[in-house]
Parts: sequence; structure tokens; C-alpha cells
Amino acid sequence: MPMLTLGIETSCDETAAAILEDDKKVLSNIISSSIAKQKPFGGVVPEIASRHHLENIDIVVGAALKEAGKSLQDLDLVAVTQGPGLIGALLVGTSFAKTLAYSLHKPVIGVNHLEAHLEANFIDSEVPKNGYVGLVVSGGHTCLVLFREGIFKIIGQTRDDAAGEAFDKVAKILGLGYPGGPEIDRLAKSGNPKIKFQCGQIPGTFDFSFSGIKTAVLYYAQKNPHFKNELADIAASFQRAVVKSLVEKTLRASEEFDMSTIVVGGGVAANSELRATLANESKKRGYQLQLSPLRYSVDNAAMIARAGYLMHKQGRRDGWSLTGKADLAIGG
Repeated sequence: MPMLTLGIETSCDETAAAILEDDKKVLSNIISSSIAKQKPFGGVVPEIASRHHLENIDIVVGAALKEAGKSLQDLDLVAVTQGPGLIGALLVGTSFAKTLAYSLHKPVIGVNHLEAHLEANFIDSEVPKNGYVGLVVSGGHTCLVLFREGIFKIIGQTRDDAAGEAFDKVAKILGLGYPGGPEIDRLAKSGNPKIKFQCGQIPGTFDFSFSGIKTAVLYYAQKNPHFKNELADIAASFQRAVVKSLVEKTLRASEEFDMSTIVVGGGVAANSELRATLANESKKRGYQLQLSPLRYSVDNAAMIARAGYLMHKQGRRDGWSLTGKADLAIGG
């Protein structure tokens, strides 16, 4: 009999639930976002996010079950994001998941949100037997991960802002609103990347730094009173520099660790220039690039369900003391 897993995701501003049959067949994947409530504040307000989860989680889970044509009694496992993320948001999800699993006499498993972003690539394909170098790029996290023999290990991470955070902050500087990533990506398509912005260099590591380039954009805007006449060029120049940093370090890590497969996950993985540049550069070097479909790049529960299913198959069991961990590390 196929195993049915309910995945629940509440790490930030999306309340999501999905029903997964075994590890490949997504029967439903429902997302309710609080972005409309966050926009007036130019970013995620943790209290607003937590309240959105609290008000919507039961509705979202019900919608996921209805779309899948399943009932609560059909479930075999409940998988929920344990971290990292906003602690209030995580507590809503883990509390709901534990209560539901307990009432159904079913197991519950806590999932690492960042590991799940990489696992999302394999909902429709197979995991490379020899492992891979993974790039996680989202609003709150940017890191390089080595996955080998079933173990995740961080080999590089941002020293300050995450890539997605830098996109949002630069968009705010330019008056583009929130979230900033999609708007900068759109503008950059018609811009000329002629402005010499550069991301911070951290020699001898695979670490990233995006705080400096954000400040460089701010100074450029302050020194050029008519900067709004060249928004497309600024967006293109900023985006080109960020993508260059992400791609160069990812390729260098793949070469150093002798990995022929590159896997990318997280919301910024939807950026068109990042996807195109990684595809071109990987092809030149003979690397296999694994990019998740756009529907699995954003925060979603299908990836949580898949990661939880695999952990359960490997013998992982969490007790009723499971709780959210805002700083949960990859491999932790």
C-alpha cells in the first residue's frame, strides 16, 4: 500500500500543506501567503506571520486533503518544518502537527526547511548516487552544502545578508516595494548591467557577503538624484553581481569536491538570470544542473512531506517533545 504523508510548512510567511504519496506523487500542494499583509511594512513582521498561520493552518490542511481526495484517517505520517525560521511561526506548525498526529495515533517528524529545499529537486527525479553540491538561496538563508553518503554538510554560507534579503533591501532603496526579488528580476531584463557593483570577497572560503553591495547601491542612489531614471540599469547591475558571486562559488565548490551534480533550492532559485547563468556555466563544464520547478522553489509543503517520508523510511522517529528551532542548522 502507498504511504501517505501530510507535509506542513510554517517557517516564515507562507502557510502550506501537501499530501504526498510515497516520495514522488504530489496529490496536493496548497499555499496561503501573508505577503499582502506584510507589504505595507516592507518586509516580514513575525507577529503578522504567526497570526496568519494560526488563522489559516486548519483551513490549508483541509484544502490539501480535499484536493487530494483523502481524509485524515488515510494519513500514515505527519511531517512538519522544525526550523530554521521565525520561532512563533514554527511553533504554530509544530504544535498543530503534534496535536493532529497524536489524535490520529500516527508518527510525526520534524524536517529541516533548508534541507527540504534541496530535496524538492527530487520529487520528479532521482537523487544522484555520488552526491552533489547544493546551493540554498532564499530570503533568509544563503549557503553551499555538500551532500554525500546521505549526509548534509555546510561548506559555505553568508557572513551577513542572505541573497534574498539583499534583493528586498535594494528594492526598498529603489522604491520598488516588497517582495523585491521578482521586481528587480523583471526590471533587469530591460537594463544594462554597466554599473560596477561587486559583492564582498572572502578569499580562501566558499562564504558569501551581500551587505556591502546593498550599501553600494544605497550610496549610488544618494549620489545620483535622478537615479530613478536608470532603475533598470541599477537592477541589472546589482543582479549581475549577486548572480556572479553565487555561480562562481558554486562552480568552484563543485570542482574542489569533485562533484558533477549541482542542485539549487530556495525562493531566489526562481531568479531568471541565476537559472540561465547556472545552466550555461554548468553545461560548459560538463556538470549536471538540477533546478526544481518554480512551484517547488518557493516555500511549500510538498518538499517537507518528501523529506519527512525519507527520514521515516530511514528509521527516524520524533517524540511529542518535538518543537520549533529557529536556528536549526543543516545537518543538525
